[in-house]
Amino acid sequence: MKFLILMVLVVSCSSNPGVLTPKAQDLEVYANKPAGCNVVGKVVGQDANGSTELATNHALNQAAVLNATGIVVNQEVPNGNKRAVHATAYQCN
Repeated sequence: MKFLILMVLVVSCSSNPGVLTPKAQDLEVYANKPAGCNVVGKVVGQDANGSTELATNHALNQAAVLNATGIVVNQEVPNGNKRAVHATAYQCN
C-alpha cells in the first residue's frame, strides 16, 4: 500500500501541468459563454514561470477532468513571476 501511494505521488509530481492531456486537447477556449451550455465548475490554472499559455493549459486539464467541452477565461492574475488563469468550465451538447 505504501508503494502504491508513493508511486501516485511520484507520477503526479513528475507531470507538467502546462502540457495538455489527451482529453484536454479536444477542449475549446471560448471568448464568451457559449449558448446552450451548462457550467460544470470553476478552474484555476497556474504557471510558475509566468506563461499565460501554460496556465491556460493547466486550466484546460482541470476542466477535462470535469468532463467539460471548453472554458471561458474570466481573469488572468499575474503574481510576480507566476501567472494564474481563473476560468469557468462548460459542457456543451
